[in-house]
Amino acid sequence: MNKKTRTLGEVFEFAVEKFPDRLALKKGDTEYTYTQLKKRVVYLKNHLLKLGLKKGDKFAVFGENRPEWAIGYLAIVRAGLVVVPVDRMLSQAEILHILRNSEAKGVIASENYIDKIEDVKPELSDFKHVILMDTIKDMEVAKEVPVGDIDPDSLAVLIFTSGTTGTSKAVMLSHNNIISNLECVDKIIEINEKDTLVSIIPMHHTFESTAGFILPLFKGAAIYYPASLKPKDLVATMKEANVSCLIAVPLLFEKFLAAVHRKVDAASIPKKIMFNAISSIGSVFKFLRKPLFAKVRYEMGLGNLRVACAGGAALTEKVARGLKLFAIPIIQGYGLTETAPAISVSPLEKPKIASVGIVLPSIEVKIHKPEKDGIGEIIVRGPNIMLGYYKNQAATDEVIKDGWLYTGDLGHLDEDGYLYISGRKKSLIVTQSGKNIYPEELEEKLIKSQWVKEVLVVPRIDAKTKKESVCALIFPDYELLEEYSISSETTLKKEDVEVIFKDVVREVNAELPAYKKITQFEVREEEFPKTTTQKIKRHMFLERGIKV
Repeated sequence: MNKKTRTLGEVFEFAVEKFPDRLALKKGDTEYTYTQLKKRVVYLKNHLLKLGLKKGDKFAVFGENRPEWAIGYLAIVRAGLVVVPVDRMLSQAEILHILRNSEAKGVIASENYIDKIEDVKPELSDFKHVILMDTIKDMEVAKEVPVGDIDPDSLAVLIFTSGTTGTSKAVMLSHNNIISNLECVDKIIEINEKDTLVSIIPMHHTFESTAGFILPLFKGAAIYYPASLKPKDLVATMKEANVSCLIAVPLLFEKFLAAVHRKVDAASIPKKIMFNAISSIGSVFKFLRKPLFAKVRYEMGLGNLRVACAGGAALTEKVARGLKLFAIPIIQGYGLTETAPAISVSPLEKPKIASVGIVLPSIEVKIHKPEKDGIGEIIVRGPNIMLGYYKNQAATDEVIKDGWLYTGDLGHLDEDGYLYISGRKKSLIVTQSGKNIYPEELEEKLIKSQWVKEVLVVPRIDAKTKKESVCALIFPDYELLEEYSISSETTLKKEDVEVIFKDVVREVNAELPAYKKITQFEVREEEFPKTTTQKIKRHMFLERGIKV
């Protein structure tokens, strides 16, 4: 990391010096070189200060992924203000809650979502300024408005996160929290000025903000933004960018594999035979995977892909192995918004599929109160640990103790220093005999079935006996069931589907000790509600009875 880079508003300065005319940001016909990026950031910074905003004031950014979102974020922090990234998909009540509780003075907003801002604006007394993203392109405020020194340890970003727990808290991250995390990630994942990325995860999310936005700009890479996340637009942008680094949630990689297999299923019999033959060869001779599946990768816009990183949710072993078969160099990382966000990342040269990688330099990880199997709560210490929760000292004291952040995640470290996640402390099921059951372990086994698209394992408490049993909530792959119904020329009734999943559960149970066995299951007709990064909102299913 450049020694001159002390605050977030300066992260792109190194690239401006070294690669002034290199492309930085692009969406459709709108593009910015590094020189143009700096010009727009400085003009917007000057404009914000001319509005009378003072150092430490909060200012929101709101909209879809696009270059002006990035410029808005950088200008806000360069002005010494605190940026409040807001999820564009939130409800009116949630947006109001964030803008009110953050005490935001205004927002840089996309024209596509301005109605949501106008709806809540009358209820916000201190909310005075609305800057449309399209106006950033032509803004001319060349007269420099001085900022003064910005303390690297001061609050830079305020992120409201509910995640999968349903409780909204605002995480306070300093300039140094994020910059120190960049330094750590930069030592494990090499990104340089020749790289191109396609921005997929919403930019308000800390994983995308740090790894898919700020880090590439520091390194002089180019970031492309697709017109939408529809497969056609996404593939077109990947081909245009000749993408070399891809950062995405596991769901995107899962959809990639599903798309490949749909194409194969629709192909002629000779092509199917050829694909299966190639797959068999690739599974045995790993060095042949890259040439054998070159055409598949090219058609998906991944012909030049050097590294793919999954984050924001757990990558299943089934998806990881599927990607490796197609010679897609997949790694995964682990972290929290509270850790700015990365804690561990898989080394590209030696990843372990079941692991979330090795702990990053300058960060310490310990397993708190491990059980006999070595599993305990993951606690973290380092310069990336948040300042705390905004105006919530009680919640801060609950998770930060003696400098250690208690993540609430359960896991263990192996002898090589690789970290493994077992599940969430709050979702742990404890049997009457005192044995621990990790729902995520059972979910990983169930999801291997071709018939299971999504699954949650939750406890069910019998109203009379008060005994706790293990239940699986299953959302089937209905497309696959329909294909099976057509090919077998039979109409699958509800009872037939139940039989299929009884067999799936029976096969999984056969591998498990008695206390872990799944005793009941429910087949769902709808997908599970999820967070922005496609994590299932588990809390919604722990707080109600289960229909079986």
